[in-house]
Amino acid sequence: MKLRARMAEPQPNSGKILYPAVALLIALSALFGLVILPRLAPGVGGMVGAEAPDVTLPVAANGEPGARMQIAELKGQPVILDFWATWCGPCAVQAPILDRIARRYEKKGLVVLGVNVDDPPQVASQYALKKGLSYPILIDDEKEASARYGVDKLPSLVVIDRQGKVAAYLTGVVDEASLSEIIAAAL
Repeated sequence: MKLRARMAEPQPNSGKILYPAVALLIALSALFGLVILPRLAPGVGGMVGAEAPDVTLPVAANGEPGARMQIAELKGQPVILDFWATWCGPCAVQAPILDRIARRYEKKGLVVLGVNVDDPPQVASQYALKKGLSYPILIDDEKEASARYGVDKLPSLVVIDRQGKVAAYLTGVVDEASLSEIIAAAL
């Protein structure tokens, strides 16, 4: 008696479940990669714990006309750098949160600086006035600060502790409670 090997025959319904399941798995992986992973990163290039890069930027709003601010001169005070642009929707959500944080922790020495990365000074100044922002708005017109801090997403928040080291590097909108916890640790 001879046994013949039979090849498996494709079942007509086998792809009805498999293909949607694979598509769902790919979609969830993409979502994880785009949303979750950037928040888990310890800062660009391991920036957290490193000395904050020193930059000097011109003030566009909420400061002396023609003034420039240097990050190194703020050593001894906790600092939040908010990298933003007027066209950025999430930045518009983040700005009032930062303003409340700036006002709440001002007496404890916190300095909040908005670093506009893409607008002329007049546009950034008018935006700050319209939004009622109280913290200084700086202009990164040559993209030096953005490059030194590795900013490639907006908004990006860099929290610098009193010793001048990067305590946190966050992208996207950060809720007020989480930001308060981070600031409390940096104070």
